[in-house]
Amino acid sequence: LIVGVAILTQSAFGRVHPSVRLDGAIAGLAIAAVAGMAWFEPLLQLSGSPLQVGVAMAYPVCDLVLVVLLVAGLAPHHYHPNWTTVLLMTGVLWSVVGDVVYLNQSTAGAYVPGTPLDETWVIGFFFMGLAASVRDRRRSGGRRASISSPTGITGVPVVFGVVSLGVLAVARFRHDPFTVVSLALGALGFVIARMWLTLREVRHMAVREQRQSAINYEDARTDYLTGLPNRRAFLERVQSSFFSKTGSHEGTGGHAGVLLVDLDGFKEINDALGHAAGDELLCVVARRFEHRLGSRGVLARLGGDEYAFACPVEGEEALMAMAHELCDALSGPCVLDGVSIRVGASIGVAVSRPDDLSAGELLRCADVAMYEAKRAKCGASAYRAEDDPHSRDRLALLDALRDAINDRELVLYYQPTLDMRTATVHGVEALVRWPHPTLELLYPDTFIPLAERNGLMPQLTRAVLDMAVAQAAQLDRMGQRLHMSVNISRYDLIDEDLPAYVDRVLAIYSFPADRLTLEITESALGGDPERAKRCVAELRSLGLRVSIDDFGVGYSSMSELLGLAIDELKIDKSFVMGLNSDPRAQAIVRSAIELARALSLTVVAEGIECEEVLRSLRGIGADIGQGYVIAHPLTSAQLDEYLARPGEARRLLPDLAPLLAGG
Repeated sequence: LIVGVAILTQSAFGRVHPSVRLDGAIAGLAIAAVAGMAWFEPLLQLSGSPLQVGVAMAYPVCDLVLVVLLVAGLAPHHYHPNWTTVLLMTGVLWSVVGDVVYLNQSTAGAYVPGTPLDETWVIGFFFMGLAASVRDRRRSGGRRASISSPTGITGVPVVFGVVSLGVLAVARFRHDPFTVVSLALGALGFVIARMWLTLREVRHMAVREQRQSAINYEDARTDYLTGLPNRRAFLERVQSSFFSKTGSHEGTGGHAGVLLVDLDGFKEINDALGHAAGDELLCVVARRFEHRLGSRGVLARLGGDEYAFACPVEGEEALMAMAHELCDALSGPCVLDGVSIRVGASIGVAVSRPDDLSAGELLRCADVAMYEAKRAKCGASAYRAEDDPHSRDRLALLDALRDAINDRELVLYYQPTLDMRTATVHGVEALVRWPHPTLELLYPDTFIPLAERNGLMPQLTRAVLDMAVAQAAQLDRMGQRLHMSVNISRYDLIDEDLPAYVDRVLAIYSFPADRLTLEITESALGGDPERAKRCVAELRSLGLRVSIDDFGVGYSSMSELLGLAIDELKIDKSFVMGLNSDPRAQAIVRSAIELARALSLTVVAEGIECEEVLRSLRGIGADIGQGYVIAHPLTSAQLDEYLARPGEARRLLPDLAPLLAGG
């Protein structure tokens, strides 16, 4: 039974350390020593045979050893028994009761066969058999192979070691048989052996964990596919090699340079030949880069088809030369799955600057340059702060822009438009400017892209609309009934709340909707044409006018224009400026005007910079003109002064003056 229980606990509950197995022997010898003090002499007097005494005492002692072994076997499960163990322990405990009672009755000469005592062994074997036949549902996932950790000396050897010492102390005064003393000494010997084994196992476990930690540390910093350092290891090495712990750049005899390589066309290769071929290609690329770069720096695979290389360099030129070396390394063909292929690369080049704080920031700069190289299809591109949409300066500018929009710190300039049919001011276009507190006056090309990339266009457009309509209402009160034009972006066309907001603004300032024109570029219509059409229709249902701005450069199809409810075409200045010098520009302008006439649309020509072009446009049928020859963008005060001089506009079209005077 003892051997069977040991095998059961070893196979079913996980490997138990030898030191824990000794607990059974310690408990058995200590219990046998105690039992010997109580029963050895009486049994020896009855039977006269020491061997018979040992056999009689072995039954209850071995039963208790079985219980200890079962408890020790539960160590991997934190001493939570399953049904098999509970039933097995129950059966063994019944045997313990029967054996102890039988031994006491035998010692006293009172044992009589056929009493209920004999049933205890039958009940014990019944529970043992039941334990063998019960299926524990919690083990449906398969046999667990957990291993108990040698956490130190448990209570079993301590308790039974103390019991053995007590037996030795009592035996000295009672003069118990040598057999009892031997059992107690054996238990103490096993306690010492248990302590030695435990210390040994703890030491081996510590060494094993240390080795595993070292392996895990390396694995966590190594790319599993190529064997190169991974992103984590790359950043750690660059940080420790080129940047001090305080974050400032170390004097390394030069600058820290980083190349970020992204393979071109890798996805197509992966899709066509499979992931196995893609993995093989990544390994081939890694070996080629290693061969070409040698030990000049740290080469790593960051993930996917991205590689990074860092080294000390004297300047950007040397790093660009290394980038071209990597491009050359990829120029040769590679055979994958029987197919000869070539793969290119886009490489971002970044050299550390005095204000760089970390390896992560340097890698980010290289990432910006890499995307610029991919966009320009130039192979390698160096980082330029002005091309970085996410630099610290841009982030600070973005935060300031958000505040400027919320606090209405933006200002509007107004560029008058000329009605060529009457030689009078037709209206003004609102042009936003930002008087930055430290960067002076910023024009839209500086902050509009920033607002577009960061989702601020709806807020910016609403601020401009509010200020523009307020200015138009003020001009109305001064007797200047002009049209107001405001530009909106493609992001505004998907803002479902824009029509309601425009309606509220018009109501607040009591400004007529038919004198507010919203200008939309052709390119803004291409993102989501259906939503754009719905938005335009809702805006026009309020009575607003809608204009297509920069017409001719957006490559809109005629079907798209026919599907939009618009009122005005605004011919792009690139065609207007070349009207008198380029026959092709003249043909495009004439065609646009004829198209507008056919669709009953108003024609606005922008970018007029000389009177000759102005008169030519009037001659071929343009309705409205806009440009520097008419007026530069004006502040609100300058606009008031301009409107106070009505002859300023009429001087541009002197042939209309007599007609207007006669009328």
